[in-house]
Amino acid sequence: MNETGSGKVHIIVLLLSLAAAVFLSGCSFDQGKTGEGAEDRDSFGVYYLTQDESQIVFEAKSSLNRESGISDYILELQNDPSDVRLKRTVGAEVMLIDYRNEENGAVLNFDERYLDMKIEKEVLFRAAVAQTVLQDDDINFVSFEVNGEPLKYDNGEEVGSMSASTFIDNAGDELSSHIKKNIRLYFADNGGKSLVMNKREIVYSSNESLEKVVMEQLIAGPNENEGYATISPDTRLNTIAVKNGICYVSLDSALVDKPIDVTEDVLLYSIVDSLASVPGVNKVQISVNGETDRVLRSNFRLDEAYSFNEEIVSSD
Repeated sequence: MNETGSGKVHIIVLLLSLAAAVFLSGCSFDQGKTGEGAEDRDSFGVYYLTQDESQIVFEAKSSLNRESGISDYILELQNDPSDVRLKRTVGAEVMLIDYRNEENGAVLNFDERYLDMKIEKEVLFRAAVAQTVLQDDDINFVSFEVNGEPLKYDNGEEVGSMSASTFIDNAGDELSSHIKKNIRLYFADNGGKSLVMNKREIVYSSNESLEKVVMEQLIAGPNENEGYATISPDTRLNTIAVKNGICYVSLDSALVDKPIDVTEDVLLYSIVDSLASVPGVNKVQISVNGETDRVLRSNFRLDEAYSFNEEIVSSD
């Protein structure tokens, strides 16, 4: 059979503990105040990453005060902290090429190594740099560039301008809105007549349902050594929702118009078994562009809800 759809879905990743870890005010570190505007703070300083890159911590600097400008903060960001449990924010791995002032804001331009950071570290790095620079009373927003191009999320959307509220006031925003889960995906075996189960660890936005993420991962196809695709990667997810334990998933016509070389029951149960592995999902009903008055290919009616099928899963 043909190996199809081996692309990966890159999901913005963060650890569950990220939100709690970002703004430390005590415990093992007590370097200064965090999560406050410069007008409320008695000291000025730098947000550093911890050595394990799991937190950012504020360290007061006697060299900085209310009169300090952006150049002063940038200089300190590139200096080593006094606490050995912390590490320099800028310059150790990612270099700042240059920066420029814009009306009420600043644009910081980093080298290409910025893109090598894992997303967990990248969000912390961005929070540390932005909050440090935003202590300058003349800076109300900060934007990031990489080699002169606007910084973008994995989906191609520009990160855009960041203000103090981006990382402090928005409790449901990017520092706290991601969840890590282990999921199970069922792809075809080499002959296309059975399913093989694969476990993946994913981190996804809490604004998305887990069943939506699972379906998108299934459509994207297997990674290396995970089996073979069951669904054309051209297939689009229209809607997905769970009610009374039944997951209703609507896919576009590519599901049937662009068939993969697998049996009909492998196609059906790759979807059913993957979604039925999500907590709270007992059965799955599939529709094509919302239509259920038809069969999937020749045998399985779409006006029925199907349960997890263990017998079609290979035990090898």
